[in-house]
Amino acid sequence: MKSNFLIKLFSTCLLLPTSFATLSHAGHGTQAPWQACEEKQLNQTCSYESHDAKATGTCQAMNQVLMCVRNQPLEKLLPKPTEKVAESNVKSVKAEQHDH
Repeated sequence: MKSNFLIKLFSTCLLLPTSFATLSHAGHGTQAPWQACEEKQLNQTCSYESHDAKATGTCQAMNQVLMCVRNQPLEKLLPKPTEKVAESNVKSVKAEQHDH
């Protein structure tokens, strides 16, 4: 009984740290990082958009396929609430909302 407990404890201690590493690299939910490097070569600059941000990096080989690996901070694509939006953008958004 005690040896069974020790085996479970040892297994948990061994596997727990690896599960966090796996979760942190669980995936993008999009093919954008791979598509950004379809026409590029290893170490060439690349970028892709995901949600409200633009990722910029270089093409790196992952499982013998190139993908864009971010090496710069994410660039927000949407203006911050405190930033002024150009008047033409405000008018076009209001027009789109009115049409729906």
